Amino acid sequence: MITQAVQVLSSFIGALGFSILFNVRGKKLFLAGLGGLVSWTVYLVIASTTTSTFFPNFVASMAATIYAEGLARLAKSPATIFLIGAIIPLVPGGQLYYTMNYAVAKNWGLFTLYGQRTLITAMAVSGGIMMISSVYRLYNGVKGMKKKNRSKEKESRT
Repeated sequence: MITQAVQVLSSFIGALGFSILFNVRGKKLFLAGLGGLVSWTVYLVIASTTTSTFFPNFVASMAATIYAEGLARLAKSPATIFLIGAIIPLVPGGQLYYTMNYAVAKNWGLFTLYGQRTLITAMAVSGGIMMISSVYRLYNGVKGMKKKNRSKEKESRT
């Protein structure tokens, strides 16, 4: 339990640090850091129920994207400000390091194992982002079309 609390706090601090690097300022900085906390908490909850590598990363990246898209509407800012911080804890940096380490050491068995895990994680994170972003864009497109049709109806009445 304490280990998970340390992980969640570390994800917040890490996301906050990357948000500072991307020049996020003010209240948005805290919210961007909070996105990392949200995504890693979702990851830990899902990972505790399954042995899959793909599923926890996929669901956590979906949660991060929902968080980022929702805050983007509330803060009237681009979603990427919040999304970058939110997905930082999910980036498979350690797995990629070990993949490259085993490639350099010519340990092809472990290179393949870690390479597969790295690709699976990267595909899960990108897939979750693409799925939720597509739904938001589709929703906004339909909403925009309805608004456009209403304004045309008003013009035709007058």
